[in-house]
Amino acid sequence: MTRQFPYMKPTFKWKGDDFLISAEALANPNNEYHGLERLAVQYHQAGSYALAGEHWLIAAGWRRNTMDANDERHVEALQFVLRHVEYNRALAEWKKKKLGRKAMPYPVQFGLADD
Repeated sequence: MTRQFPYMKPTFKWKGDDFLISAEALANPNNEYHGLERLAVQYHQAGSYALAGEHWLIAAGWRRNTMDANDERHVEALQFVLRHVEYNRALAEWKKKKLGRKAMPYPVQFGLADD
């Protein structure tokens, strides 16, 4: 399944990709990218920022392939998801380098609400 996404790293290790293929996902692909976004939020909350970023990126690709490009709401949703990709990548880099709190990226830096 992951081979369908050209931006996937070949070294990315999926641990339980069974959530990608289900009868519900095949019946309604919109449910699938929403599910990926929920998983991304869960990984983010757990501090697994790199994994969260990867899930946001897959959700963005799925959205892009199924959305109506003329619908402003879909375009805004895609931009929102891509901002989460960048934010989680920045957090993963911050965590990896073990930088101090002053160097920590914040949501507002990426156009996300600081909620």
